[in-house]
Amino acid sequence: LELHFGVPQIGAILLPINIRLTPKEITYVLNDSGARCLVINEDLAGLIEPDHLKSVDRYIILEGDAPKKDTVIDGERYEVLLEKSSPVVKDDFGLDENDPAEMFYTSGTSGNPKGMLLTHRTLWLAATKDLFFGVANDRTIYLQAIPLFHANCWRKAHMITGVGGRHVMLPQFRPALVCELIEREKVNYVEMVPTMADTLTQFKDLDKYDLSSLERIVIGGAPLLEGTQKALMEKFSWCVIHAGYGMSETASCGTTAHLKEHLQELSDEKKRFLLRSQGYEDMLTSVRIVDSEGKEVKHDGIEMGEIIMRGNTIIDGYWQLPEETKKTIIDGWLYSGDIATINEDGYITIVDRKKDIIISGGENIGSVEVENVISSHPAVAEVAVVAAPHEKWGETPAAFIVLAEGASLTADELIAYCRKEELAGFKIPGIMEFRESLPKGGTGKVLKSELKRPLWQNK
Repeated sequence: LELHFGVPQIGAILLPINIRLTPKEITYVLNDSGARCLVINEDLAGLIEPDHLKSVDRYIILEGDAPKKDTVIDGERYEVLLEKSSPVVKDDFGLDENDPAEMFYTSGTSGNPKGMLLTHRTLWLAATKDLFFGVANDRTIYLQAIPLFHANCWRKAHMITGVGGRHVMLPQFRPALVCELIEREKVNYVEMVPTMADTLTQFKDLDKYDLSSLERIVIGGAPLLEGTQKALMEKFSWCVIHAGYGMSETASCGTTAHLKEHLQELSDEKKRFLLRSQGYEDMLTSVRIVDSEGKEVKHDGIEMGEIIMRGNTIIDGYWQLPEETKKTIIDGWLYSGDIATINEDGYITIVDRKKDIIISGGENIGSVEVENVISSHPAVAEVAVVAAPHEKWGETPAAFIVLAEGASLTADELIAYCRKEELAGFKIPGIMEFRESLPKGGTGKVLKSELKRPLWQNK
């Protein structure tokens, strides 16, 4: 957090880097951005290839928990620099609100990571707009489960500090450590991606901790599946639990699934559906769902289209990638690549990524719908559904499943369950593979591209 605030304040640009990227990808990010100074934990030195870095001319080393013997980086020690320094106190550092403050790169799941700049104004607006929902104040104790390198850490680094709340830092998402910190620090607010939530609710020692201080749990980064929501509501029945939606390109959430006041009298089932949806547009963001011709779809919760957004917190374009920018930002609207529906109350529900829609015999199948059904089976801990080639129908759903600890389930039993839950026959996965784990990125999101790639080799 010191760097998160200190670097932009002196007029430099902060570039948090995903430590789950490969050394080759990290080298690309550092060279593409023109980074001059690299601050790194000593135990992460193995990720860096100094001989391949073109612009970095200064290294600052943070203490690591387990320094590598083969560390090849020769740099200055952060703590030593602090001891030699004296505070600089200024009311005005001569910064313009439109100056760049931070730079982020996408995770690079479809090619090289893409860079994007966020201005001081963007960060301020992204941090303050959530406050209109009353989600944080000076008594907020926030567990920083979302890494600081991910999507402006969902704008909480600035927002929580801005209202006088307290951060509880989490070096790694391990359920025992999460529970220990919540109990000891009296954490009342946490945000997670769905796989983090699954890991937490399945933690066998969860009931041994006093987690009663928790008040709000927000899920984002991927759709909140019905099974995950059900488990969260069972384990944390006293909490407000809802989803949100945004991208690296939006600097914060573009939609949030708060329950509108006039919908409080709906049935519990309908309220749960809305709370796990992507929600409705936030302040400062305009959101539409459009068809392939750019026309808005019906607000009926059925017709599908692509989510597009524009607003004050959305990037102007990608760093040094004008062609990518032209394809993604059209007439001021950011085309998300996410396919969704929108209902009469403005609630948006993601069906799938545009590139991941499964087309079987001419019918569109959203992986999220299939995942929702499978995840609701009590024996299923995690599930991911992707398109697999099919000789007759072109494509068929393929499901990759991780079972809950101690549970047993066969493909035939799961197929029967899908039929019982009235999942259409053509949507039931033609391939079901049970695994010990699913491949995940730096924030815990499932890397569907890694599941899909072997299925399509030589096709």
